[in-house]
Amino acid sequence: MSTPAQIGKNEYKAAIVKCRNANREARGQLKRIISETSSNLIRALVGNVLLALSESDEAIERLDEIGRNAKSL
Repeated sequence: MSTPAQIGKNEYKAAIVKCRNANREARGQLKRIISETSSNLIRALVGNVLLALSESDEAIERLDEIGRNAKSL
């Protein structure tokens, strides 16, 4: 029987890295869409998604901070 994932431990850190990488990849693809389209609607929608990714990045940073602080307990 394996132990459950814990905040600040390896599985937690790996999930944070995976999420950061996914956000980075999504951001790159969205920037490509913006550069290849002339549609203002598509550009506006992509801009909204990029803002949501920024919020996701902020949440990841907060979780990473929580994980670092949990290790010191």
